[in-house]
Amino acid sequence: MFGSSATDGQLPFDALVFDTAGNLYGTTKVGGSGNFGGGPGTVFELTSAGNGIWTETILAILRPQNGQPGGQPLDELIVDTTGNLYGTTSGGGPLGAGTVFELSPSNGGPWILTVLYRFPRGNNSFAGVTSDSVGNLYGTTNQGGTHKLGSVFQISH
Repeated sequence: MFGSSATDGQLPFDALVFDTAGNLYGTTKVGGSGNFGGGPGTVFELTSAGNGIWTETILAILRPQNGQPGGQPLDELIVDTTGNLYGTTSGGGPLGAGTVFELSPSNGGPWILTVLYRFPRGNNSFAGVTSDSVGNLYGTTNQGGTHKLGSVFQISH
């Protein structure tokens, strides 16, 4: 299924997440560039067509340049009660250290990709985010903090 076209995602790296309608969402570490085996990674949706058949839709290509949401997502997404997806990238973004992003459905149009945070250089996140009951996001970085051995972050939006 993955890599069926040059713009498809490749190398799904982590778990899938369901929304309330039964759709599955996930990320691929690479793909989406038009080159097999390369590219910044994708966010995809799988919709059941019944009888074990699923249809894949690429919701976003995570381009790592010009302030875009970075590349190489390595952890699963989370979905909130309104259907927004949240995730992290381990690289890309304007500082090369990755980002936290939100992907929101729009009425009949393409999904809207918003960068919520750009990590400072050397503070990459190789883990996803979790949320609390009021929508704050929490996660960790592998470096940074007082001793440069990692940190915990909170994003309120």
